[in-house]
Amino acid sequence: MSDEHNPIAQLIAQLQQKWIKEVSPHDHINLVRWLVRPEHAKLYTGFLQVESSNTGRLPEMVLVLLTIFKDAKEHSKNLILEWINSYRGNAELIEKYKKNNKDFHWDADYFEKRVSDDHQANNLLLIELLSSFQGAHSRGEIPLVLCLYPYGTEDMKAYNKWLDTILKLGLPPKIRLMIFDNADDRYFDKLCDAHAGISKTLAVPFDLSEAISKLAKAGDPNDPVVQFRECMLKMGKAVRNQNLLELNKWGEKGIEIMQKTGDVGMFSNSHIVYAGMLFNFKEYDAIDELLSKGLLLAKKGLKAKNVICKTLIIQYYAFQASSKQLQKKFEEATDLFCMQADTAIEIGFPQQSLNAWWMAYNAIKKLDRDRYSKIVRKAYEKGVEQDKETLKSTTMSFIAADYYNILDKRRRREDCQEVDAFMVEVEGEKWREDVESRRKAMEKRKYTISNWF
Repeated sequence: MSDEHNPIAQLIAQLQQKWIKEVSPHDHINLVRWLVRPEHAKLYTGFLQVESSNTGRLPEMVLVLLTIFKDAKEHSKNLILEWINSYRGNAELIEKYKKNNKDFHWDADYFEKRVSDDHQANNLLLIELLSSFQGAHSRGEIPLVLCLYPYGTEDMKAYNKWLDTILKLGLPPKIRLMIFDNADDRYFDKLCDAHAGISKTLAVPFDLSEAISKLAKAGDPNDPVVQFRECMLKMGKAVRNQNLLELNKWGEKGIEIMQKTGDVGMFSNSHIVYAGMLFNFKEYDAIDELLSKGLLLAKKGLKAKNVICKTLIIQYYAFQASSKQLQKKFEEATDLFCMQADTAIEIGFPQQSLNAWWMAYNAIKKLDRDRYSKIVRKAYEKGVEQDKETLKSTTMSFIAADYYNILDKRRRREDCQEVDAFMVEVEGEKWREDVESRRKAMEKRKYTISNWF
């Protein structure tokens, strides 16, 4: 399906058109706020992915940073360092760009050397960095948009204060900050009112469920895949309406449709989709039966070299473990999470194993401290074997922090130093503080963009 006829692409196009009409013509606008309903958040993720690529339609250059907001004094410094690390991490792309744009000259070292512990100086340095990069790119003709998309934000008041400080210092024309706000809570109303002359709030009303429905129904109505997508929509509607009978009707119908395809992978997948929906009703006997049948099918498919069955098996163990955990059968849950981790290693998905072990040892932590410690150690030792760059997108920092704490309680100082040295290479000097910040954010369920997406 072409973008022209893709309902989701059409909605993203609405976001692009809104921006192009109300923001792009006005160089003086420095702050752009999107009002987002949580159920629409994934669409904005797609919008950012498009605009961060070569297929973006905005006349501006859009760059996204996921830097966690900890406090107002450190944030500018953290953004600068994250920007420089990202710039250097894309060295190959930068070199290619330089070959095609001979006038582009930007010195990351210059800004890195000027980073200090003076938060006021760092605020000014951040603005200078943005202005410098925008000026170096296309001779300053194309506006630069920095999308602030923090992984977590514990203190919204402090975040508002930091944004207010940056705006009061004065962003040059053609430099914009893009932020996201909950359409119901509207955390940034006062900020936008205080800077009404240079800010713009955007909101696009649309029916995402209708677009998804159109997308699911697209294609040959006699195609089993199209028919199964229709079943999933019906199942989703049944869940929203809390109608278990309707869910069972369409869940069984979906399994029946996929069985007729003769594709064991698709047949297996229909079981896990149905089981996943049943979690909303806590129908654990039915869930466990579906997962057991589906896992057997996935293992059969793997023997027949059905590629999709690799990831399905890992998912099945995760679903089975979650079911047992919700039933407070923590030992069984731990066994299954460990099976998920071992299977991920065996099949060739080592990154997924780390999250599984993390779930495993947290499930057993209060019941069996000895087993808890053993799983933490195994997870850490398997983690250090993996590529450092890929570890950033895993739960390795949590695992390392838990292992560090175990070693620290046993007074194994040298081992603690080894763990710290390794994680500094992966996450930076303040990796332990970052972990604790993220733990608090998870526990308190404060406002975070990651909770939406």
